[in-house]
Amino acid sequence: MQLTEEDLLLGRRVVKYTSLLCVISLIACLAAAVFVFLNVPADTRMPYDGKYDRSGAGIPMQIVLLLAPAFIIKLWWPSRKPDAHHMNRASRIVISTLKSIFVALCLIFQWIFAKEILTVGGYFAG
Repeated sequence: MQLTEEDLLLGRRVVKYTSLLCVISLIACLAAAVFVFLNVPADTRMPYDGKYDRSGAGIPMQIVLLLAPAFIIKLWWPSRKPDAHHMNRASRIVISTLKSIFVALCLIFQWIFAKEILTVGGYFAG
């Protein structure tokens, strides 16, 4: 399948948009993680008593708060390839829509996790 110049140009725009979205959201997630790390004790754990919790103590906050940034990096990394802008109309629509949704979900989850860890760590108690 041959891509037109317009397809390549629009593909570059999608890659630029999604890359910028990922970088900005990565900065926001890391800023939230740093804020939490500075304001609660280092041994604070995210409450979890689900099926796979063996200790009953929860998940360490360092692991929980680095999940969203790791996923955003995983979303952003393929757009750094030299041929990342080679996409047709359907690919542009799917990639821009799905990346935007996943990045928004990462930001929401980071907000929820940070708020819960701040609550457990006693930040709002004062």
